[in-house]
Amino acid sequence: MPTLRQVLEREFPQLALAGLSASELEQRVAAKYVGAGAPCTTSSRLFRDWPGNQENVTHWYQLKDGGAIGVQGSVEEPLGYVRYQQNKIKHMDWNRLRTCRVVHQAGSFTKAAAVLSITQSAVSRQISALEEEIGCAIFIRDNTGLVPTEVGEQFLVSINQMWESLELGLAQLNEMQEEPSGPIVLTTTQAFGSAWISSKLSRFHRLYPKLEIKLLFSDEAELNLRQRAADCAIRFKKPTEDQLVRLLIAEFKYGIFGSREYLDANGTPETLEDLVDHGIVAFSSSTGVEPINDINWLLDVGAQHGLALKPSVQMNSIYGIYRAVEAGTGLASIPFYLSQRSKKLIEVLKDAPRPVIPVYFVYAEELRHSKRIKILRDFIAEEIRRDWQGRIVLK
Repeated sequence: MPTLRQVLEREFPQLALAGLSASELEQRVAAKYVGAGAPCTTSSRLFRDWPGNQENVTHWYQLKDGGAIGVQGSVEEPLGYVRYQQNKIKHMDWNRLRTCRVVHQAGSFTKAAAVLSITQSAVSRQISALEEEIGCAIFIRDNTGLVPTEVGEQFLVSINQMWESLELGLAQLNEMQEEPSGPIVLTTTQAFGSAWISSKLSRFHRLYPKLEIKLLFSDEAELNLRQRAADCAIRFKKPTEDQLVRLLIAEFKYGIFGSREYLDANGTPETLEDLVDHGIVAFSSSTGVEPINDINWLLDVGAQHGLALKPSVQMNSIYGIYRAVEAGTGLASIPFYLSQRSKKLIEVLKDAPRPVIPVYFVYAEELRHSKRIKILRDFIAEEIRRDWQGRIVLK
């Protein structure tokens, strides 16, 4: 095995290291030769996140080009060396970092090439160049496709963090403009998004043509706003996540509805006790997540009055419940923003006790001063006040 002196002489042939003792190599080489590009000794602690530290490196000799040589064992009798080329971020090609991120997300060079609109060989060349630049492999192939190495996994975490910081910085820069522009990702339930929010987009774009709304609907999962899966949300129960801004913009009550056809065939219930003779369409989620507080309140009210109400049909979609009731499947609790769309539905048991449903506009704490979020929040609140007159409990 070559000595440390031989390794350093090979790395820096312009330096005269032959006359130095082992201790001088370790203690004095930095002060004597750093101006000429010699390595300097430093504590392993400063390099604890470098891959070589997993290989029992006892001393790092940092190189002027940003890399390092790690000594395994004692300097006088080394057990081995680790050559590590540190990430030279100032000179790194950002296109390669973007390609690396897309490859990880896509899972293959072919899919990444389609996303990036370049050839598969171009993707492969960029990844190879990036791996050579950082001095280690980022991906390996297995039966499922490309899988990050242990080092690659950590490197990808850094890339994603960098990208998120860049996106946040660009968003904040955009907020400083007089007229905000760009995308806003809003998430809410399928029913509310499809039946009400979607109908408001035309007016919103007329008022704010430079803002772009992206809608994500889900009844079974709440997107994580802290992880920026969406910028903001409209939720029908009080959020429990930390570091979220929660604005209660309205409260309303559900009604109990059945189709005209169903009521003609099965009779109209006059009391809660009459519900025993009717089919109830209820909500059921495979994830256990209920998008609305007390979504099956009708069954709960029945139980409170000693009635064994059992759903005849269950589904994981509020909009699906609405369509099933409209088709004559049975009775169900339905929000008015859906029921008012149909001429087939008739409200029954109007005096029955029912819970108050909150409407929250929610977003992450770091967006508290965002002009884009404020514009959308105020627009939705104003549209609700205008459209829901006579329906709102809280104004």
